[in-house]
Amino acid sequence: MKARSPVIGVDVAKDFCYYAILNPTGQVHIKSFKASSNSEGLIFVLGEIQKVEKTFNSKPVIVLESTGHYSNRLVHFFTNNDFRVFLINPLLSHSIKNSTVRKVKTDKVDAEELAKLYFFMNLREYQIQTKHIENLKILTRTYHHLSQQRVSIINQLKATLDQIMPEFKKVYKNIAGKTPLELLLQYPSPSNFLQAPKDDIIHIIRANARVSIEYAQKKYVQILNSAKDGQKSGILFNAYSQTITIHVKHLKHINEQLVSINKNIEALAIDIPEIPLLQSIPGIGQKLAPIIAAEIGDINRFKNSKQLVAYCGIDPSVRQSGDFVGTKNKFTKRGSIYIRKALYMAAVIAIRKNPNGTYVNKVIYDYYHKKIQSKPRKKVLGAVMNKLVRIIFSVLKNQHTFVLITPEEQVKMYRSNMKIAS
Repeated sequence: MKARSPVIGVDVAKDFCYYAILNPTGQVHIKSFKASSNSEGLIFVLGEIQKVEKTFNSKPVIVLESTGHYSNRLVHFFTNNDFRVFLINPLLSHSIKNSTVRKVKTDKVDAEELAKLYFFMNLREYQIQTKHIENLKILTRTYHHLSQQRVSIINQLKATLDQIMPEFKKVYKNIAGKTPLELLLQYPSPSNFLQAPKDDIIHIIRANARVSIEYAQKKYVQILNSAKDGQKSGILFNAYSQTITIHVKHLKHINEQLVSINKNIEALAIDIPEIPLLQSIPGIGQKLAPIIAAEIGDINRFKNSKQLVAYCGIDPSVRQSGDFVGTKNKFTKRGSIYIRKALYMAAVIAIRKNPNGTYVNKVIYDYYHKKIQSKPRKKVLGAVMNKLVRIIFSVLKNQHTFVLITPEEQVKMYRSNMKIAS
């Protein structure tokens, strides 16, 4: 055990935390104490920490477990007060807590065990990102959660329409579009459509879709037929009409919020140099680049591409015991779920062809189609994601835009550089 700084272990809860203080040799300095997580409690904790600093003439380090938004505020509080903070993955801390034969589980014990990790393990210090990156991460994650809510509400709206007017979904396959939402808001039942003046419905169609009068009239006929079908076969309860109105209003509001958030993301992206670098990689466009940039943060946190692959949670798990070596190994999925979803979308885009027949990313396209001959699609997409992460690491580390070259050209460049070096 190395003699280092005194250590403060923090067991984080919703409204309060337990603090354990160890001296530089890893022994308990004072009895663990409890403090609330509001400003009054944190000021009290700072006073206790200052006493420790004065006793050992050394600034303590803070060790706490990552517990989502509860720990996030504490991390920022301590880093803003110039403390070194070590944020522990719960998978790691749980394995240490369960390493003893005797089962002891209290908040006080947990705080002390967290503090001890500093002495026995090579922990990585938490590096707070720039305000632009932190703001970008908050907005991209909020956009993700709102998008998930939107999908859920769309499904609920479809389910309700199935009961009252199922044919309407054939008229507008994208039920969450501007025109169908406005129509359903004004006419949430078959009888409402059938009683409405023809010109009013056509006006709504043209005002929201900017289509010709002929197209609007054709749509009107289709809508009228769907309403007649619903009038005969639908469950005409008022509650269904009210539910449609609620879902439509909710969807319109979420759509507006998504547009607003997206504008803020684009404004932030202007001041983040990593985003245009990421956008230079075919498959990573205007939507995905901010997500990836926000989740990665400072690329210098990672020594090599393998660490970045592990951070993304797309490194394969290992199963081996004696002579047995597992071959059907899945992703560890222990990293950021947000970057993993963005990488999946980037991989799907990168293996496509453009409408004009050109390739989005010829090298990735060839790589995918070579592997798909002998391996399942899901596994090959995982390999493509892995390859994209290595490209991302290289682009961000070297601060150079991506240049599309074939594997053969890479070999030539490597051999040429080796000759120059020798």
